[in-house]
Amino acid sequence: MLSWSSLKRDSVPAAGTLLRCGALLVLGLAAYWAVRLAWADHLSRSPGLADRERAVRLAPAAASLYERLADRREELGGDPLPDLERAAALDPANAERHMRLGLRAELAGDFPLAERSLLRAAVLSRLYQPRYLLAQYYFRRGNADSFLTWSRAAFESAYGDVSPLLDLCWRTRPDAEWLVQYALPPRPEIARQCLAFLMRRQQMNAAGVLARRISEAAVAADRPALLEYCDRRLAEGLAGDAVGVWNALSRRRLLPDGELDPARGVSLTNGNFDHAPGGRGFDWRVEQLSGAKCVLGGGAMRVAFSGRQPEKCLIAWQYVPVEPGIHYRLRFAAPADGVRWSIFDFSGTEIRGEPGADGPLTFAPLAEVVRLALVYQRPLGSPRLEGTVAITAVRLEREP
Repeated sequence: MLSWSSLKRDSVPAAGTLLRCGALLVLGLAAYWAVRLAWADHLSRSPGLADRERAVRLAPAAASLYERLADRREELGGDPLPDLERAAALDPANAERHMRLGLRAELAGDFPLAERSLLRAAVLSRLYQPRYLLAQYYFRRGNADSFLTWSRAAFESAYGDVSPLLDLCWRTRPDAEWLVQYALPPRPEIARQCLAFLMRRQQMNAAGVLARRISEAAVAADRPALLEYCDRRLAEGLAGDAVGVWNALSRRRLLPDGELDPARGVSLTNGNFDHAPGGRGFDWRVEQLSGAKCVLGGGAMRVAFSGRQPEKCLIAWQYVPVEPGIHYRLRFAAPADGVRWSIFDFSGTEIRGEPGADGPLTFAPLAEVVRLALVYQRPLGSPRLEGTVAITAVRLEREP
């Protein structure tokens, strides 16, 4: 007769056997699916379309396999859209797949699917790319209001180069004032790129509005674009806006020089040669010469002449803001035979000044900016200058 204890002893090995069989079955199924998925992945990389179709039948829940099938189908001239739709449906939280589906749907002329897909991508991702793609889409569809909405959203999330988006804005509405006032968000990194864009487009009035806005809160990253704006204005002979931007940079300690004020006679930058030249805006520019080398800093401008320099050459110069019709006196120590200071207008034409009895040069400019230049010209009957010339200061004063 069987007892309860004997039945219990006999059931323990049986239960263990069942558990081991179950575990082996699970391991076997896992191994089977691992092999099946690996084989499907291998087939999806095959150049044969039939192999890729077989891959998605082996692993019908793998979105990446449908994307590879779409790639090959498109390469062979087929329609990849159904495969891309399936990939997006299998991975609904993947913004990249919705973006790709949207672009391909637009190319196929399925504009409702394109719009839905791109909008879905913008919901899923807070990054720049889906917003930029939507702005492109509405630009191509001629929907100006939606373009403006999504271009602003793209600017808000953008990092890096936004020149293509600025170009789309300009093509939508080539109005520089509109671009500055309404299209751009108040982000410094976007504003400085827009400033460069407007200057390339020769939209200098709107660039001036933006440059003044940027300069009031400028940081070091803004300095190159703002100095480029100054250079362009000065090359046009317009000193007013350039002085304003230069002074704003000076107030924010982004320049080593003080503010300029032509009305009070403060027009010269670094006349004591205290620091090396910046080569932008109102600072000194040093020319690269064969046979002569100019170095500024430490309280002097030193020019080393080898004796093989050109007979006439420009050594260093700077833009100087002045008041037209006012008489000015340039004071300096005569550096050496053939080395002299001269005044040019912004176009490069020399302004004939009158040397005084004590050496200063007096002149009356006709425009609001001139160029002060140190030049060398070999005197007639003399050999070329050889040796180092040191200039310790130059002064510009308004005559009473």
